[in-house]
Amino acid sequence: MSDSTITNIGPDGTDNTDAAPPPAPATIDQAAQGRPGVEGKKSCSVNAGPGDPGVHGHDGLKGKDGGTPGDGNQIKIDLDVMEGHYVLTVKGGKAGGGGPGGVGGTGQAGGAGGTGTSHCSPGPTGPGGPGGIGGPGGDGPNGGNAGDIYITFASGTPTFAATIEAGGAGSGGGPGPGGAGGAGNPPGGSLGGGSYGKKGSPGTGGQFFLNGKKQKSSS
Repeated sequence: MSDSTITNIGPDGTDNTDAAPPPAPATIDQAAQGRPGVEGKKSCSVNAGPGDPGVHGHDGLKGKDGGTPGDGNQIKIDLDVMEGHYVLTVKGGKAGGGGPGGVGGTGQAGGAGGTGTSHCSPGPTGPGGPGGIGGPGGDGPNGGNAGDIYITFASGTPTFAATIEAGGAGSGGGPGPGGAGGAGNPPGGSLGGGSYGKKGSPGTGGQFFLNGKKQKSSS
């Protein structure tokens, strides 16, 4: 007599570990120009002012979250007579991994110095803003749960090979790099990379019950 095979396996979540990171955020327009110099009768009356300092670039965008897996639902059999060998498998799906975070935005360029006059020198360029923080990696969901196996029979001498396995957790995506500093005097620095995405937890495993009594199962 051939084996009787019954499986209930939840689908895996979409894995975004190697997905393309999200695009960089838009660059901020250049900071405001400094005030112009004011010419006096024979000399500079008011010196030209420096350009405004640039602000930091936009933070990078979050990476794609991993796909949510499916659960492995229960197997339930209730027969009067049961014979033969049964291979029973219940598994939760594996959660997908999160994708990488996006690069931080470029820091704002420092404003141009104020314009000069015949006797007033132009103002200095403003300092550039630091590049934005890199985006966080995408989160990894929890693994799929595995249901129970219930076998009830009145007579017979069946044998069983039961596997109940919880789905694996999804990994968190890697951080996006910090954005480039904005042009200026001096150029902007960097606020650094983002954070790792959250890692999920494994799913929960079920139990194998034979005529109401808990049995050992492979996992």
